[in-house]
Amino acid sequence: GWHFPEMQGIVGDNAQYARLVLRCGYRTEFKAADLSDVLEDENVEAAVKEAAEVSMGTEISDPDIINIKCLAEQVLSLTEYRSQLFEYLRNRMNAIAPNLTVLVGELVGARL
Repeated sequence: GWHFPEMQGIVGDNAQYARLVLRCGYRTEFKAADLSDVLEDENVEAAVKEAAEVSMGTEISDPDIINIKCLAEQVLSLTEYRSQLFEYLRNRMNAIAPNLTVLVGELVGARL
């Protein structure tokens, strides 16, 4: 984002990105935060904290951070919904057309 643009290049997963935004909010809070439960890799955690210190992003206001955190919650909600849909699709395809599922996979089989 505009506030901490360097994080986008460091954290590629949208769900992890959203969890970091919810955990810290402002980039100034990244240094003191324990991010080990969000980021498994210690090198990535160190890179995020280092980038937060020297970030060239713009400052944001309190109403902006509230809206950003609300959007991050929506991203996490949609990510969870997507995984639930994929699990449902996998179960249905294995029950309805197991041979087709093995040949072409769940997604292609469902489209056929």
